[in-house]
Amino acid sequence: MADINRRVADVGTSVSEIHETLTELTRELGAYATTATEANTYVGVETRRLQQALDALRLNIDEHEERTFARIDERSDEDYVERMNRSADAPLDQLDGAVANLVNRAAGHEGFAAQAGLWFNPPVTVELSEGTGRIAGVNERIVEMPYAFGALARLKPPARILEIGSAESTFSLAVASLGYQVTSVDLHPLPYTHPNLATVVGRFEDWESEGQQFDAAFAISTVEHIGLGAYGEPVVGKSADRGAIERVRRLLADDGFMVLTTPYGEAGVTALERTYDDETLADLLAGWTVIDRRVVARVDGLTWTPIGTGVGAAQDEEPAVVMLIAEPATPV
Repeated sequence: MADINRRVADVGTSVSEIHETLTELTRELGAYATTATEANTYVGVETRRLQQALDALRLNIDEHEERTFARIDERSDEDYVERMNRSADAPLDQLDGAVANLVNRAAGHEGFAAQAGLWFNPPVTVELSEGTGRIAGVNERIVEMPYAFGALARLKPPARILEIGSAESTFSLAVASLGYQVTSVDLHPLPYTHPNLATVVGRFEDWESEGQQFDAAFAISTVEHIGLGAYGEPVVGKSADRGAIERVRRLLADDGFMVLTTPYGEAGVTALERTYDDETLADLLAGWTVIDRRVVARVDGLTWTPIGTGVGAAQDEEPAVVMLIAEPATPV
């Protein structure tokens, strides 16, 4: 029994020691937890402080960048204006190349004037470059306009004139200014007016002419485009040109005439225009008598020259233009 009591006492002592040890460990764990919490709290505070400092620095950088680029943009605008003004006042030999490109673009068929509906397809194209300028091209207008005015001389003001397709030309304005009574028909409105000029905006085929009769009709580089849709109009078909010419015939007075200019060479049709040869031109002018016919071909980018007036002229030349005056062969 004494031995058992001793062993029980020893176990009690061991349990007591274990309890004390657990108590000590609990205290140490508590202290560690407190330290860890405090450490985490410190880290969190420091992290937030650093994040706030970074946000403030980023904001400061953004504001500085914005002010810097604003000054750069302002200076760039000032430099741009100064550059433009300097170029405008400078002689040709000091022309800036970039400014020359801007001027060329502005004056072209897709430039600012064209976007405003103020491009009139000049016969001579001038191209500027750094310190110089040159004639870059001569188009068919160089012969079409003189031919049309020559035909106009057959009539005296105030003869009644019809022009079909006028928006990229000053022909109607010039003829009205000479005292003729002009009616212009085009898909697009004309950018000019005149007391002697009446304008019709729309398709020639749809125009209600209300019984008007004309002493002359001019279709300058127009019939080849009619009905193909190249200018935003509905696509009518390949024979829309013949329908338009027939309508011109019905609109002419008994002694009236038509002036027609079109591309001439190997016959064909593209999305933009038709090109006529003798056969297709004869088909187009069925019911008409041609009283004057000229064919002019482009020799190079700057030169156009007559190449004959008879049937078959310029069949193998490209590009070329045929210009003619025709009268109705039979009463309408």
